[in-house]
Amino acid sequence: MRRNNAGLVIAILVATARISGAQAPSGPRVNVPPAVGAATAARYESDPYEFAAADSATHVIELSRVADGVRFSWPRTITQWDTALLAVRSWGAEQDPYVEVSVGEFRIQQYLDTNAVGARWLNLSGLREQLAGGAEVIIRTHAVTLEAEAATLRLFDNRLDLQQRILVVAPHPDDAEVAAFGLYADRQASVVTVTAGNAGDMNYRASVSDPAEHYALKGYLRAVDSVTVPWQGNIPPERTANLGYFDGQLDAMYRAPRQTFPEVYSANTDVARYRRANLSKLVSSAARSNSWQHLVEDLVEVLRKVNPGIVVMPDPRLDAHPDHEFTSVALVQALGQWQGNPIFLLYTNHVDSDHYPYGPAGTVVSLPLGEGHISVQKIYSHPTMQALQIRKLFALESMHDLRLSPDEQITCSATIAHRPDYPRISDVDYFRRAPRANELFFVFDKTGVRAAIQDFLAHYNAAQGTRSSQQAH
Repeated sequence: MRRNNAGLVIAILVATARISGAQAPSGPRVNVPPAVGAATAARYESDPYEFAAADSATHVIELSRVADGVRFSWPRTITQWDTALLAVRSWGAEQDPYVEVSVGEFRIQQYLDTNAVGARWLNLSGLREQLAGGAEVIIRTHAVTLEAEAATLRLFDNRLDLQQRILVVAPHPDDAEVAAFGLYADRQASVVTVTAGNAGDMNYRASVSDPAEHYALKGYLRAVDSVTVPWQGNIPPERTANLGYFDGQLDAMYRAPRQTFPEVYSANTDVARYRRANLSKLVSSAARSNSWQHLVEDLVEVLRKVNPGIVVMPDPRLDAHPDHEFTSVALVQALGQWQGNPIFLLYTNHVDSDHYPYGPAGTVVSLPLGEGHISVQKIYSHPTMQALQIRKLFALESMHDLRLSPDEQITCSATIAHRPDYPRISDVDYFRRAPRANELFFVFDKTGVRAAIQDFLAHYNAAQGTRSSQQAH
């Protein structure tokens, strides 16, 4: 953040209101860049996503050129759906490219990655009420060129019963809110956070200079946040828990599952230090050493007590953070000792060096960029209306780690001098990235989620082998 909190909140609410639904005027036209050369052909053709044919319906539609973009007619043969994605190809983009998709007076905005070249998926789900058979859909392009050609429209009919018990599993405090506040708010949900968040930047060094004491304080503050902030979504502390495991250690714990690991910055090995933040009885508050074996056992206990019909967790194939990756690995290991058969909704909070999703708050989120082969059963785009986006914004602002420290706020200045390592700069700030017109999830059944985790582990183990070989030489 490069401005004070009040200015940031106002800017975000203005951006949110600007795209909140109907009858917003179009922005000024932007000259799109010329098509790029043939040297980009490989990137142009690439799309890492492979969808299960039986779990979605596809329609081939014809995009035709209009003055400032492309258009098509919505097929008349479409049946029930809740999520719609359109595959388009970009020949090139400038900085901050976006499209405005409109049906009559209704429009949504989706931003693409800077210099976007190749296959991209546009999320049309926010126009579901307007997309009747034969409706004209216009895609106005700004700082990007889309190919006018035959394109694939992919539709998903998830039929999710959101009245079921929902278990949201987060690697760190704030991850549940970033990914799924709109999904879990006002529902029969439980929010369980795996780590205390006792690592990362030394945010409070001006108040506590000793690293061990600093991270003990930081971990406890964030553990308290993780079990109280969900109350802003009407999830009481009786349905939340922080397991207290140590931030930044999950991948090492996975590789040595019976070994006890101390905190990164101290010799403490007891996760009960942070479990004292809990008010619920989802996990014991007794002494508990920090090990992979204990983590999996605790997740089994949580699954049995919550008995969820829907489980929400990170997608390790896309979310480039080891704690996120191995939270889901541990949870899938725990499934072997639990007889439930839920639907799994996988999210991602760390993609493209934390620049995804692109563009300002309030705009549409679609599929993130990926590499290699990514198998998908279904996609679910969960709508978050403007009022819910505002609630989500202030839930995030309640998290200690997502706002300026007391020492940075104390000047009450609009030109606060930040530490060089302060991470909340505008390009990657969660206040920009998280309050959006929708939340996006990869949907799997129990068999599918196990296959996704196996796919991640195959790549992880191969990378570990390559690293070991390089170190040996």
